[in-house]
Amino acid sequence: MANLRSMVYDSNTKLNDSEKQIIQYVLNNPNDCSKLSLAKLAKKLYVSESAIFRLCKKLGLSGYSELKFDLVELAESNQKPVKIENNFAKELSKVNVDVLKYFKQRDFNSLYRDLDNASTIYIYSTGWQQELIAQYLAHELFVVGKNATVLPSALDELKAASRFAKKGDVLFIISFTGDNNTINEEIMKLELINDKFKYVSFTNMMQNKLASLVQHNIYFPTIAFTDDADFKSGKVAFTPAYYLIDLLISEYVAWQQNQGEDVEINVGN
Repeated sequence: MANLRSMVYDSNTKLNDSEKQIIQYVLNNPNDCSKLSLAKLAKKLYVSESAIFRLCKKLGLSGYSELKFDLVELAESNQKPVKIENNFAKELSKVNVDVLKYFKQRDFNSLYRDLDNASTIYIYSTGWQQELIAQYLAHELFVVGKNATVLPSALDELKAASRFAKKGDVLFIISFTGDNNTINEEIMKLELINDKFKYVSFTNMMQNKLASLVQHNIYFPTIAFTDDADFKSGKVAFTPAYYLIDLLISEYVAWQQNQGEDVEINVGN
């Protein structure tokens, strides 16, 4: 049986204001309400019995009897200490293994070549979590001797960068989904009027519009901190994105060293 709070969460958009007030009351007072008949609960809340019955149907319940049963369970669960199962370490380990497999399957030589030729690497992000990733990427590029500039999350800054950029500079766009219409339209405009940039998308979604617009695309997964049985909290970790950046930078350094060895061999011959 689905958890009552989950059913309320999933049905929230179907409920009118009166129904939301009813369900809020019964959720806050499950023990008292589970002992009331339909008539008594209706009288207590100053609503009709049919209003409560319709609410039950919207929640996916067979009727008031099933609501009372769920309220009993909710009252009992409220008296027990809540323990949310946390498999974060296990899931993170698995996701990082997947990231490594993905990285090894990709050929980033053309990206490394573009990074090496760029006088400046610009990094544009579309949110505060993405901006943190941008700052980290800029730091790691600086460590290996590349000049990186993080742009504020504003279209005007993106347009300004396109004016000041030199041919061959690289522009990273860090977007969670890659389906931000405003950003994607701006990238299409820039590509039409400005052939300076080599574009790199860094997104969470494997299939997205942004990835189809750029020369290089990189994907990173995210992972939830906890298994929340009641609500989709949206609390996710971006650890795999940072791990992927470390892999990219490490491999880029190795690529640079190999390039240097190839030059020495050619000179020697």
